[in-house]
Amino acid sequence: MRRLIIILSLLYGTLGLTAQTRFDYFYLEAEKCRLREDYSSAMDLYRHCLDLNPEAPQALYNMGVLHLYLRADSLGTDYIRRACERDALNPYYMETLAALYLNRRDAEHAIPVLEKMAALQSRRSDILSQLAQLYSTEGQTDKAIGVLNRIQLLEGPSPEVGIEKFRLYKEKGQLDSAFVELQTLCDDAPHDMNLRVLVGSQYMQAGDTAQALRIYDDVRRREPTNTSLQLATMDYLRDSGREAQFNRLRDSLLYHPETAAPLRVLLLKSFIADVQQDSTRAPQLTAAFDSLLARPQQDTDVLLMKAAWQAFSKAPQDSLMHTMRRVLDVDPGNETALRELLQYYAEREDGKGVEDISRRGLNYHPEEIAYAYYLGMALAEQKKLQDAADVLRQGLRVRTDDVHPRLVSNVFAVLGDIAYQQNRELEAFAAYDSALVYADDNIMCLNNYAYYLSLQEEQLDRAEEMSYRTIRQEPDNVTYLDTYAWILFKKQDYEHARTYMDKVVHPERTDAEILADEQLMGNLLEHAGDVYALCGMTDEALRFWKLAKQKDDGTCTPQLRKKIRQKKYIK
Repeated sequence: MRRLIIILSLLYGTLGLTAQTRFDYFYLEAEKCRLREDYSSAMDLYRHCLDLNPEAPQALYNMGVLHLYLRADSLGTDYIRRACERDALNPYYMETLAALYLNRRDAEHAIPVLEKMAALQSRRSDILSQLAQLYSTEGQTDKAIGVLNRIQLLEGPSPEVGIEKFRLYKEKGQLDSAFVELQTLCDDAPHDMNLRVLVGSQYMQAGDTAQALRIYDDVRRREPTNTSLQLATMDYLRDSGREAQFNRLRDSLLYHPETAAPLRVLLLKSFIADVQQDSTRAPQLTAAFDSLLARPQQDTDVLLMKAAWQAFSKAPQDSLMHTMRRVLDVDPGNETALRELLQYYAEREDGKGVEDISRRGLNYHPEEIAYAYYLGMALAEQKKLQDAADVLRQGLRVRTDDVHPRLVSNVFAVLGDIAYQQNRELEAFAAYDSALVYADDNIMCLNNYAYYLSLQEEQLDRAEEMSYRTIRQEPDNVTYLDTYAWILFKKQDYEHARTYMDKVVHPERTDAEILADEQLMGNLLEHAGDVYALCGMTDEALRFWKLAKQKDDGTCTPQLRKKIRQKKYIK
């Protein structure tokens, strides 16, 4: 690239073009490369632009952006800072520089940049808000108040700005000015009862309880059911130690049929927080949930709050799942309940439960591939292989773009397993290849792919490599060890195969121990017998073949009885 730049420079120099024309040409070429995402070439061209004109702000800025993209943050920031110095009236450059400083929490350098931006774009209240926040955090209270005043001139009075000015005046010890701000807030919005309650709570926090209660009483006369007032009153009763009154007010709101759902949830959260501090009150909370849930439920708020409490208090899983089932009765598509129940049934290997919840999930959320995956698994367990494959393929077709690659990999892996069981080996291996594209360390896929390749006696070197990766990850997994030993067996490396087969089932274990071991399926014991047979150890081979027969779990080959009868390995 550098050589091409030199050649082009000589060519355009010979044609008598001006330095500015050459700069414009190379800058345009750099922009083309950047838009094509050829960042290496773009950087070389921008660098050449800076050789032609070291003060060019646009080249400095774009060099900075490229360095930031390449994670060279310090150098990138320096280029953008220099671009801002060369073009001090460009708000776009300054906005980028300010964002860099703000992301690093570098208030010392961010403040001067924001001050310049506020001078150039005096009507941008978002810049002023950032500046006020930085002034406040840096202890520059007067400057923060000045900027907040500018925001009020631009946008008019607002509770957020007024409360912040109140806080800053309090911080300075100027209490008269602080409470003037509160009074101004009330005067500007005389009919906003929520704002008046907010002002009352500020008086309460400042220790002026009498003024706060006067405001609360005024709001109560005008709007007795105001939610903010009720919550503020509860806070006052709690803080003043009037526990009985607090409980009465909370219960009257909690159980009132016309209490809005958001307020009821807030009250339950408060109740749960109390119980977390004092576990002796747990029975009262349980009674509250029982009472509330005895009524017909119009929404899931109380049920989900109960579920959250059950999870926190480590209630029995069956109880928690009963609550989740009730959530689905009210809201059949509730994703929280569907996910929790699906995980619950999957962990317990409850095929019927998994199928039920997966079907519900697919009905309401067909784009969520997890439901297709679990339903496909459940159907495959029932030997409904074609139905399972159809569900999985449909899940792949309608999945969202943000689905985790690991889940997509698992779906392809199950499709591979199904295709192999249907004697469609090429389709199975294609599905496994797709699975490994999405997650090349999908250990179950690696094991099954390797094992089926060995059964086909194809690509045995690749099968050995894949299988070895599985035992590196799980060196004690008897299934993975058996696969690796079997591949070595297929490669006629019998002694090496026996070394790994001994890790699956050691010959020194007693027959009773082997038969009692649920991990040792009949096919694993048959494999052990095959390996020993071709190592010339017939007695050991017969022992393992007979144990495999005693397992009687349907996993052995039809040749097993003939092997025992003829006392030799039969392919």
